[in-house]
Amino acid sequence: MAESDDHELLVRYAHDGSEIAFGELVRRYINLVYSTARRLTNNPHHAQDITQAVFIILARKAGSLRQGTIVSGWLYHTTRLTARNFVRGEIRRERREHEAYMQSTLNEPPGPEWDQITPLLDEAMGHLARLDRDAIVLRFFQNKTSAEVGKALNLSEAAAHKRVARAVEKLRTLFIKRGLTLSSAAIVGTIGANSVQAAPATVASAVAGVGIGEAAVAGSVQWAVNETLRQLFWWKMKAAMLGVLVLSAAGG
Repeated sequence: MAESDDHELLVRYAHDGSEIAFGELVRRYINLVYSTARRLTNNPHHAQDITQAVFIILARKAGSLRQGTIVSGWLYHTTRLTARNFVRGEIRRERREHEAYMQSTLNEPPGPEWDQITPLLDEAMGHLARLDRDAIVLRFFQNKTSAEVGKALNLSEAAAHKRVARAVEKLRTLFIKRGLTLSSAAIVGTIGANSVQAAPATVASAVAGVGIGEAAVAGSVQWAVNETLRQLFWWKMKAAMLGVLVLSAAGG
């Protein structure tokens, strides 16, 4: 199904509780969510919990995501928030229990560029504007063509190509500030080849139960869900208030 059908799937799930619609969204985006969570935590077990939490949030927010939302970009942003909250929750839990914080290690990265980019990528992505972040997620995390990116962002193919190029240059500038100097070609080639890995089958089966309320949710997962939902709400309120201020200033 085409990228433009994401909103239809959300509507079908929100209105009819369609397990098929939610399952299709999981199939499309679980690898993106899991890979992002694993990079952010460097722990495959935490990444599984975060992936489950993100799709719980999607299930709860399905009816309120406006048409035109880039679902992959929204999920990427939500994964970053949820991972941060999950890690905070884990640290709090471990301090209470006086246990050592244990982390699993990632498999060896496929090349030196990815080894350099990995610790910087998601923080740098967080500094990009939403449209720039959506453009990079679509083009390189999902390997969409410029035409497909343009369709998703309501831009011409040429405009989408320029948007992606500008976003990559901003990302490269952020890397340079952190001491990493790579060409734009090296950045996009490395990200495109390595940013999304296959999620374990156990994650897919756990997440599939989210849409029908059958998933067993650990306390740390639920805490991360609640914190991320709270932050998403306040960010939405801040954006609305900013819009009102801009309109008032224009009217004045």
